[in-house]
Amino acid sequence: MVALESARQSKEVELKLELDPAAAARIASHPALEASLTPPQKRDLISTYFDTTDFALRDARVFLRVRESGGRYVQTVKTAKSGTEFLERFEWEQEIAGSAPDLDAVEGTALAPLLTPELRASLRLLFETRIRRKTYLIERGGSQIEVAIDQGEIVAAPHRRQISELELELKRGETAELFRLARVLAETVPLRLAVKTKAERGYELLEDGKHEVEKAAEIDIGPNMPSGDAFSAIAQSSLRQIIANERAMCGGHAEALHQMRIGLRRLRAAISIFADVIADTDLDKIKAELKWITQELGPARDLDVFAADVLQPLLLAHPDDAEIALTHRDFEARRAAAYARAAGSVRSERFRHAALDLVEWVEIGPWTVENDAERAALRTRPIAEHARHELARLRKQIKSRGADLRHQSVRQRHKLRIRAKRLRYATEFFASTFPGEKRARRRAEALSALKDLQGALGGLNDLATRHTLIADGAEGQAAESEKAAPASRLRPAGINAGTLLLAAEQAFARFAQAKAFWKA
Repeated sequence: MVALESARQSKEVELKLELDPAAAARIASHPALEASLTPPQKRDLISTYFDTTDFALRDARVFLRVRESGGRYVQTVKTAKSGTEFLERFEWEQEIAGSAPDLDAVEGTALAPLLTPELRASLRLLFETRIRRKTYLIERGGSQIEVAIDQGEIVAAPHRRQISELELELKRGETAELFRLARVLAETVPLRLAVKTKAERGYELLEDGKHEVEKAAEIDIGPNMPSGDAFSAIAQSSLRQIIANERAMCGGHAEALHQMRIGLRRLRAAISIFADVIADTDLDKIKAELKWITQELGPARDLDVFAADVLQPLLLAHPDDAEIALTHRDFEARRAAAYARAAGSVRSERFRHAALDLVEWVEIGPWTVENDAERAALRTRPIAEHARHELARLRKQIKSRGADLRHQSVRQRHKLRIRAKRLRYATEFFASTFPGEKRARRRAEALSALKDLQGALGGLNDLATRHTLIADGAEGQAAESEKAAPASRLRPAGINAGTLLLAAEQAFARFAQAKAFWKA
């Protein structure tokens, strides 16, 4: 099979938003779209996606698609520079003669290096999307934007999932206009930031939703990457982790909520670590919104941990105990209320706007274009220089503040735990910044000690939190106090402050002895 034209490479700058299917008509009649430079075009698109049965292309962050529309076939190879980016992607497309991939025509694409004889022989059609697309061409502020309203479904037999999306693709001009148009359209219908492509959601269907809960992706930050670019990569990874877990969290999935909170903590840690690089007029607002949503998710997470560590073991140990069953029902009701609060916050207009603001700030915020010579130098200096300074600063803080754990207050230990967590994230962020086996061994030793220190300090904090939860629960059950489980039974056996404090001291001693991996 011979391609009818050679593959064309382009960088796609696109903002993807989800909307309720019933809202598509209202978006289509929006004055901004009615001012389209060309009459709206309607097309039916059937796209088939190919990979091996063990997902070799997906794991390499490469997607192979053949799209049919009006009897014509276009083959597209699409990739992102990493698994973290969701605004810019690279693609190569060409018209081909039929519905099967033309593997002889992918020279120069991201697919070519992967095409071993074994992979060629193993490619299969895995799933398809069936979309009715309506497109507009908008002129705003000297920029041209293609707006596509996609309605349809993903089919990965026997599973199906509805698609209702709005895609804003910059054809010419300034990226800021994408965000301005998104906000104008969001005044008509609720629009939610989306970070997963149709291809990624197709793979989810194939795995029966296995990856709907998403953990942090590895980030490749080489030693010579500019510090500003390094922050963007970390922030994009964190943002994706936050948004990708939104749907499952709103469905009551405890691990999804946990991963959202990790994404928020990673982003807040990155903001602290890069404070001198990214300080601008928008930073205080960004930090305030991140703190707000973190607090909104907190109560549900506290109850999840309490249920897993205390209530579930008690129920298993005493399945016929009426007092424990009553207490469990009470806490489950409180947990449901906490999840309702968390979901309400994530579905709120405030969160939708904050997510859009975050993406815009990371991509093109004032800090990215600051012309002051000193600020520009901070933004462009090699990340290895910045990372060494920040890692040493955090390490020194923990070593000086963790030497007397036994005599510290709950608040002091909590602040030390936050610093330990921040250094742990920094160590993970900069893993590829300082390559080499010796550095890897030192990094592993430091991470192990930090994780144990964080875990022990977290356990101490959980004990303090549990006292509050138990007291709140007992107060809520006052009318049935004769039935409720005594508070003493809600304290897990074998876990006490003394045991945790000793574990924290031992972990701190290991950390203090670990050598700085960035100096190896």
